[in-house]
Amino acid sequence: MKGIIIDGRAIANKIKDELSQTIHGLIKNNVTPKMAVLHIGEDPASISYTKSINRVASKLNIDVDIKKIEDTTCDEKVIEEIKRLNEDRTIHGILIQEPIPPQFNRDNIILSISPLKDIDCMNPVNLGGVMRGKFNFAPSTPLGVLKILAHEKINVEGKHVVIVGRSTIVGKPLANLLLIKGRGGNATVTVCHSKSSDLIHFVKMADIVIAAVGRAKLIKGDMVKQGAVVIDVGINSIIDNEGKHKLVGDVDFDTVAEVASYITPVPGGVGPVTTLMLLSNLIKATKENLI
Repeated sequence: MKGIIIDGRAIANKIKDELSQTIHGLIKNNVTPKMAVLHIGEDPASISYTKSINRVASKLNIDVDIKKIEDTTCDEKVIEEIKRLNEDRTIHGILIQEPIPPQFNRDNIILSISPLKDIDCMNPVNLGGVMRGKFNFAPSTPLGVLKILAHEKINVEGKHVVIVGRSTIVGKPLANLLLIKGRGGNATVTVCHSKSSDLIHFVKMADIVIAAVGRAKLIKGDMVKQGAVVIDVGINSIIDNEGKHKLVGDVDFDTVAEVASYITPVPGGVGPVTTLMLLSNLIKATKENLI
């Protein structure tokens, strides 16, 4: 029997309804939440994600100021723009779309974002807060994963969670959030990556598998134990048998769905919830910046 397919869009709609009430209250007090999104270069996936954010935000009466920066611009100009946004009281959150082209000094750019407006938790100050378990913001994708688990009443306490992927925007912060003492935490966490030997061994032991490595269909059905929960964070574009582009996750959905108790699809799983968690961070920043 196939596992339960988690409907990320339905979860996102519930979050949207909750946020809508808060935003309505802010607008009644003459405050319209507003975020700035910076694009450096022309990465197609990044541009597509920004359009998605803008669509959802507009339905919630959130303003999005999209700023395109040529990849021939120098670091100093980018940092100058970020500092201007830091000081602009009408801007409540700043998001820099990844990937930042390699010719730029990513660390310097990220460090220039005010921690108070860093709604996707890129600044090391906010990432350090996630490590400590005391933070203003956490990265939106890990928050989305936790929201999905909570919505489906999947308790992680005492469970063995295997995360495949160690990025600073998903794998590492998600591991720290799952380890936090208290509700939604207390998991036993293993993080695997490209240098891990015998990946199958670790994944097979997991009560909950979270795939976030960016490799299409890496996790197969025979790697997952019966009844495990599988959360697929990956988004990969492949060419199908008909020669068409198709989005797939890091999980081979058809084979894993046969053994998993719960599974997220791609698209329509983690992605929609991630967008709403980013906007939730923006609303939090808006309220805190008014204090």
